[in-house]
Amino acid sequence: MFKLEYAEAIVQSITIMPPKRVRRRPASSSTSSAVSTSSVTPGQPPAVVDAPVAPYQSSHLIIKDTLHKGKGVFSSTSILQGTCIIAEQPILTFPADIRSPNQITSIVEGCSEEARRKFLAFGFAEVHAKFDPFLRIVKTNCVPMASRNQAGLFETICHVNHDCRPNALYCWDEALGKEVLHALVDIPAGEEITVSYYPVLDGPERCETLRSTFGFTCQCPSCSIPPTELAQSDRRAAELPRIIDDVAILIRTNPTSAIAKIHQAIGIIEREKNYGRLPSQFFDAFQTCAAWRDLPNAKV
Repeated sequence: MFKLEYAEAIVQSITIMPPKRVRRRPASSSTSSAVSTSSVTPGQPPAVVDAPVAPYQSSHLIIKDTLHKGKGVFSSTSILQGTCIIAEQPILTFPADIRSPNQITSIVEGCSEEARRKFLAFGFAEVHAKFDPFLRIVKTNCVPMASRNQAGLFETICHVNHDCRPNALYCWDEALGKEVLHALVDIPAGEEITVSYYPVLDGPERCETLRSTFGFTCQCPSCSIPPTELAQSDRRAAELPRIIDDVAILIRTNPTSAIAKIHQAIGIIEREKNYGRLPSQFFDAFQTCAAWRDLPNAKV
């Protein structure tokens, strides 16, 4: 169960973030260079070309190969819910809507040798192989920095894999000038740290979006449950956006109903274990109370 008292620790996530790029790393060290134009052998997951990258380890994080998802970030110690796991400055930043290979080349060539080396160490999803070598690295790996309308490349955070029921949440902290990664639940030592790149979607839409956009089939627990359970989960996922839309209207017209709807949304989110959606609900509850001058409850 997500503890409400930890909401303040992840308050930076109160704005719904844009979809995140999925970053996958190959398990094999014999993969092609990041800027190679050679093709990937069909049918070998994950569909990625990558430069060999040595496992990275900090005092509490390890980047290493996973069984099916390429490289991932793992905890080397137990991490408590609400903990800021890492706050990381970008190696490079790019305009969020960048499409020009020449513009990307100019940015990469203008950076330091160390930053350029780190940039070239990142691989790319096969679905982006048709693009310019630098552009496909950017499209595969960069994380949106919402408040800046930019995208950043981060040495550690860009290795965090997707899960539809994540145990962590990341977002851009403008005050710090860093991307911050927070634990949504207690994370045991040795567990992979994951985030969700998408808002709530039903199972078929979610899986198809991941396949068509990034070229892989998600095998997380949420996508692997029996069909009957998946159908029930899909119904809840489809209901949540409607509830959130209702809240946006009721905040201005009926605060009691707005709070009731927010509680309903929280129930669905907790049932689905998609805790990264909770902070926005807490913020909506605060906005409702503040808008109607219910200051005691706004402070809760």
